[in-house]
Amino acid sequence: MYPQLYDENKLLLIDRFTQDYLPATYVPPEYLHLVIPYAGLYYEQDADYDILSQHVELGPFSLWLHDIFARKDIVLCPYAPFHLWALHFMYEDSLRAESFITNEFILDERECNLFNLYAEMHRVPMPAGKKILSFHINIQPGALKQLVQRYPPLYYLANKRLDNISGIINQRPYSINAVCNMLIQSILSCRYVEEQAHCYLYRCCVDLFLNFAQQDVASPEPFLLSNPMNTAMFNSIFSYLTTHPHIPHSVAELANMFNMHGARLAHGFRQHFSMGITPFIKMNRMMLIYNRLMQKSFTLSMLAEATGYRSILEMVKDVEEYYDCDVRALRRGM
Repeated sequence: MYPQLYDENKLLLIDRFTQDYLPATYVPPEYLHLVIPYAGLYYEQDADYDILSQHVELGPFSLWLHDIFARKDIVLCPYAPFHLWALHFMYEDSLRAESFITNEFILDERECNLFNLYAEMHRVPMPAGKKILSFHINIQPGALKQLVQRYPPLYYLANKRLDNISGIINQRPYSINAVCNMLIQSILSCRYVEEQAHCYLYRCCVDLFLNFAQQDVASPEPFLLSNPMNTAMFNSIFSYLTTHPHIPHSVAELANMFNMHGARLAHGFRQHFSMGITPFIKMNRMMLIYNRLMQKSFTLSMLAEATGYRSILEMVKDVEEYYDCDVRALRRGM
């Protein structure tokens, strides 16, 4: 079904027709702390390399993580057996891949790209001693278009003109900004299973695509507020919001707190983090509430009061709309 490779060439399946997961007992103890409980597992090891692959099926999204360590010089050969788009995030190190059009393409650490991939093999040399985390969310182009009705900011990304060859859809690599990293770390640390995990991880995937879509739309714009002082200020604002997710601040309140004009605050935050500040405050608040809802020690009334809601019904409605879930059913499953 899949290509057979030999010697230093190592097949890296970035998706599959059917899944045939391994029991967690096949994974060496030193890798177990990396395992996401809801994920299906694959593990391969030989004299040349180790690879732990984790997969989560989330409706239209196919989420994959590959932890790879090369003992010797190898050539990773990524392959998917069908046409897909892969939103890829690179962690821990960089690799110099053989590109689709030019001779080479650098997969840089802490950068993300959207790949249009057909059923063909690619080559990514990996020197001995390197370790990487390759994190990608696959989706079929038609499925992304179907998401536009619910998430309109995906429109321009979903309607990109497709080439008939594999390639990179974005014109240049984009950064794994603080919002992307926050979402990815939430996925890596997720300890939920079954429907609790599905709803949470699905929404994280949506938000990662929305963030990338914003980076893509904003790509031609000049970065008007880019200097060390401004960057430090917006990082402080981001840090404040992530440590106070229970407070539903308005832009005016934050502008007053940080002595900044509201329009400048909103524009600068979007430029630095590829997300509007109001949607970010909502996302942060929803993540807090969802995580607390999955703990029996928190009652609905406690959460509503702590997060500034006037009623339990209002809070539950917001969470159910955001995560497309049934709060009471999820809590019954705890």
